[in-house]
Amino acid sequence: MEKTNYPLCCYSNGEIVVEGENVSYKDGEPFFVFVNSNHNFDELTSLICEELEVNRSEFGLDIKMKYPNARGYKVLSLNNDKSLKALWASVYQMNASSMDLYISLIPIQQPRNLFTNMLNQAMRGENPLFSAPFSSNSVDQEQYDLNSNDDEIDEDEDELLMNESDDECEDLVTPSAPTIELSRVPSIDLEYVNRWCGKVDVPCYDGGEFLVGQRFNNKLGLSQYVRQYHIERNQTFKTTESKPLTVTFKCSRKPSPCDWTLRASNKEASNDSFTIVTYKGPHNTSCVVDAPPLDHPNLSNGFIAKHIRTVVDADWGVKISNLRANILTQFNFEPSYMKTWHAKQKAMADLYGDWKGSYALLPRYLQALKTTNPGTVVKFAYKVGGPSNVRVFDRVFWAFGPSIRGFEHCRPILTVDGTHLYGKYKGVLLIAIGVDANDQIYPLAFAIVDCESIDTWGWFMDCIRKHVTQREGICVISDRHVGIMTAMSKVGDGWTEPQAFHRFCTRYQASNINTKFKSNELKLAFLSTACAAQRKRFNKGMQKIGSINPSAKVLLESIPLSKWSLCHDGGHRYGIKTTNNSECFNGVLKRVRFLPITALVKATFFRINSYFVKHREDANKRLLEGCMWSEKVTEKLAENVKRAAHHKVTCYDARRGLYEVVTGRGNRLGSEVCRANSISSDQYVDPFYSSGEYHGSYRSSFHPVPDESYWMPWMDPGPDDGKILHLQSTHRSQAIWEGEELKPLTLRGHMKAFKAFKVPEAVLTYVNNTQFRGITRFCYVPLDADLITALVERWRQETHTFHLPFGEATVTLQDVAMLFGLRISGRPVTGSSEGGWLNLCVRLLGATPSIKAIKGSKLKLTWLHDNFQNVANINSQYQLHCHVRAYLLYLFGALLFPDKSGSTVSLIYLPLLENLDQIDDISWGSGVLACLYRNLCKATKVDCFEIAGPLLLLQLWSWERVSIGRPDIVRSRVPRQAGVAYPLGSQVLTGLDPLGCKWLRVQRGFKDHRLGLVVIRDLLDKMVELQFVWQPYTPSVVQHLSPICVQDQAEWTVISPLICFEMVEWHFPNRCTRQFGWQQMIPEMGNTCTRLQGISRKGDWSGNYETMHQVSIAKWENRMSNIVEPGLPFCGLMNFEDEYFEWYNAITRRIITPLSQTVNDDYEDHHYYYPTAADFQILTQTSMVTYNTTQEMISNMPDDIPLAQYAMIEKMRNMSLNSLVNTGQGHLINYQEPRPPSPPRYDFRHLAHRQQVMTQETEEAESSQRTRKKGKKRN
Repeated sequence: MEKTNYPLCCYSNGEIVVEGENVSYKDGEPFFVFVNSNHNFDELTSLICEELEVNRSEFGLDIKMKYPNARGYKVLSLNNDKSLKALWASVYQMNASSMDLYISLIPIQQPRNLFTNMLNQAMRGENPLFSAPFSSNSVDQEQYDLNSNDDEIDEDEDELLMNESDDECEDLVTPSAPTIELSRVPSIDLEYVNRWCGKVDVPCYDGGEFLVGQRFNNKLGLSQYVRQYHIERNQTFKTTESKPLTVTFKCSRKPSPCDWTLRASNKEASNDSFTIVTYKGPHNTSCVVDAPPLDHPNLSNGFIAKHIRTVVDADWGVKISNLRANILTQFNFEPSYMKTWHAKQKAMADLYGDWKGSYALLPRYLQALKTTNPGTVVKFAYKVGGPSNVRVFDRVFWAFGPSIRGFEHCRPILTVDGTHLYGKYKGVLLIAIGVDANDQIYPLAFAIVDCESIDTWGWFMDCIRKHVTQREGICVISDRHVGIMTAMSKVGDGWTEPQAFHRFCTRYQASNINTKFKSNELKLAFLSTACAAQRKRFNKGMQKIGSINPSAKVLLESIPLSKWSLCHDGGHRYGIKTTNNSECFNGVLKRVRFLPITALVKATFFRINSYFVKHREDANKRLLEGCMWSEKVTEKLAENVKRAAHHKVTCYDARRGLYEVVTGRGNRLGSEVCRANSISSDQYVDPFYSSGEYHGSYRSSFHPVPDESYWMPWMDPGPDDGKILHLQSTHRSQAIWEGEELKPLTLRGHMKAFKAFKVPEAVLTYVNNTQFRGITRFCYVPLDADLITALVERWRQETHTFHLPFGEATVTLQDVAMLFGLRISGRPVTGSSEGGWLNLCVRLLGATPSIKAIKGSKLKLTWLHDNFQNVANINSQYQLHCHVRAYLLYLFGALLFPDKSGSTVSLIYLPLLENLDQIDDISWGSGVLACLYRNLCKATKVDCFEIAGPLLLLQLWSWERVSIGRPDIVRSRVPRQAGVAYPLGSQVLTGLDPLGCKWLRVQRGFKDHRLGLVVIRDLLDKMVELQFVWQPYTPSVVQHLSPICVQDQAEWTVISPLICFEMVEWHFPNRCTRQFGWQQMIPEMGNTCTRLQGISRKGDWSGNYETMHQVSIAKWENRMSNIVEPGLPFCGLMNFEDEYFEWYNAITRRIITPLSQTVNDDYEDHHYYYPTAADFQILTQTSMVTYNTTQEMISNMPDDIPLAQYAMIEKMRNMSLNSLVNTGQGHLINYQEPRPPSPPRYDFRHLAHRQQVMTQETEEAESSQRTRKKGKKRN
């Protein structure tokens, strides 16, 4: 049966509240839409838009329906004809008289704000923009989040939680909800929050006519006055002329306008005032609209914005319906919903800036805040998105320095919670709140994220643990959100017991029980039981819960009692039972949640500062009055003493503190014992309640953030295009830029062990006939941890190259051959890992390792050292081969393939040494390079603190190519002389040594690299191309090396996977062709196969790597088909205007070291400053902008400009030019000698007049002097 005029009850401008199977709508505005059952979804949408007065081309509808089911209701989306049929099916089945719909407006085609290149825009006032942070669709400011979990607690529950009468719950610690002192702090001065524009002076219309000569402060004021004039008289006008100095308005009555005309102009160049010069008025009586429409044509949203500004300023969350009513009262016209909504957006933008500009300003503001408030922690997280793969805003964390320092004086307890943001872009504000000595809330840390999830909560808690507090035994109280529970249970992050204790909010627990079991009696019984301070009362409460609902008792017993029961807590809660602390602060910030993001952060800064000022004064007053404890604790102690007056105390052993107490009224046993035996109760009060700790919490002061004109330009270190360096968020350089102080990596290797191994002569003779003869010439070389760590910070896992300021460079197969003398050609280093390691040692080494010497596939190097070094008698070929294998295995573990164990070598290499006649058929050089690449990639992670692998190869590569950190060879080695014994590695063997031997057994002099990691890192930031040697392997150098070094040079430039058992890493010589003597072109996009980088041998994996990596092995065997073709010869330096550099600057991380800050130590008045490469970059930008500006001024300078002014501009131009040239940045500008101005006659007249005046002044001075001399003579 068809239904006609069926009512659909629609709600908008509120939020959906889901409580179990019940659904309701909070703060909504209801209206009815009458539909027929034959209407389709598009027709329904049109009816709703008409009722809301919404333009469908500008706004879309998100429609939810309250859909009935067998147990209650649930919320479903109504988004197509199929879901509309489901609605009608429910209507027919349930015979419902009406259905509820919930409407949300979503603006269409909102622009994305991409993170742009600051280096090209900063000095023009343009800043990096963060894109729409949480979705591409903007959300109506009136729409509250539909998934808000703010539970409503009834009066009975509040009574139990806030004003408990149970004596056992009243202990020294105050009730679970601290005093909401923060709500009494005066609101922030909006003049400090507002930075985008000040209040516009708009004159109010006084009801009279215009007059010629009437003056207005500016054109905007005149326009607003004219607009209000016509609205009051129900007449219309239009602007027919609008120029910088003139404006004209005329009547716009249709079809025949009258002669009403008003023309004004700016007659005074010194100000912006406009004066009426022509006026023909008033309007004809026929110009009045006969039937006034609902909305006046001249009632624009800009005009409305100026008049509702004070209302929006007073209440950021004011509803559109209230604004429409306000406008109707004021002007007798009611604008449409959407016009009022746009007007409110403009008013918000005038007060606090638009949303796009606010996201652009946020990093600069937080940077300025960190500079003026030392110790403040700010952490940004980004994500790569959009069609251009740019880096966009994801989340931000901040904690103010004074709060961090003061928290050390608060109890070790935190309550964490999240609250939804109601602005244009939705999100969630995460908050961590402490409790001070006076039992008041203590705001500590904040974060803005897209939603509450496992990822966001884990990130927030990780930021708190790493950057805010590392206190042991801290207690965290929260609801049972899966994200919080996951973060608190993650081992190794510092949130598991005993480092921290997690407790549940009893209020949320009670709400969950009520939702699940639908029993208010059960909820109250749970609250009483959870708050019981004595075990007997707890047990009694559990019995009562079991009698009400046995299932509820079973459920509660399945949850650890320490999580929710006060008497099982162990005192970690300090009596705090709920997350009311965080929720109370959420209430204080309720109005702030409508603001743009930077204004929101500013609001937290100003409000917490006001809060600190108030309580610092209170704490100082307590100290001056000599009060030992905070005010609330003092009152609590007095109350306890009073209530314990009726107790009877019998002493049994005062020394042991053994007393019997018989209670009367009250239960303060300890107070009565102290009173009866003249014992001071102060020794039993936790020191965290003292006035000294109260003062310590608020002792640190906030410092004002200067005006924006004094802020440092926002330095974006890159990359601007994130499609290549897509792992930037987890890279070490990101943490360094955000202010985290990372220590040098611990270098894991066995070079010292290699030094101690004494090789038998027969073994050394045998090895010298293999490709390892050059490696046998190596000896112990101390590794530079600072230099290697600085190089790791520039290594990129995505490209397998070091990203230097002037391009990419890497360790190639050429470097392995030249420095180590290893073969490149051959089959890959791979095989199986199928166990049987003990039998393998017996068969190939001829000895059985002890149980302590072998563990899985790991063999201790000390066992090889003790059993195979310096053996006098080798009697058979089998023994010789066993000793050779042992020596090579020792060499692998100490030099070529060292792991992080520090003392072992993997036996996985031993099967490759079974046939010693074939070891030269293996590409050991590619295997070593694969091992180096894999360890470099692992070390780039923020959570990695050590590095292994062939680090000597990396250090020798750096010494050959990079001047920074390179030692000087003070004493050169002398050639080998016949009959003279030289220590191993100390003599030059022409034709046998690889190039790396030149750095061994020599006296080295070190310059700058011993200054530490920070200096090395910054020197690499400032490095220029002249400090890098692209081609160190010149013919004059190569002629002295072993022939094996150049034997495989045809394979140096292959683009191929490098294989070493589980390690498969790609070799990309096309990204650094300058190392081979060719011009660098933009390389093709390569894939380093990060999936393969996750494969490891952890757990002694058993299997065949040849089968696992057969695709990569096939590519290696076919490597000569994918080789880099020679390009144009490269010599000297590349032009910075080259296309390659434009591409490279967009995809690379330009700077590692962050901007310098004014740092203070324990003495707040002591500061020091260390400039970094980022500082020089900003100075370079400033000089470049100054040069370009002055150059343009000189080029367009009129001929009649005074010479003094021209000289000043030219001096500024020359100073900026010299700054750029002297710092090696002259390539950034195109310098042309400007033409000198032709000497105009005006200047000659000016100079002649000046000379005439000077001559006249001189004559007058001489005449006056002669007159005075004559007067003296007369006297």
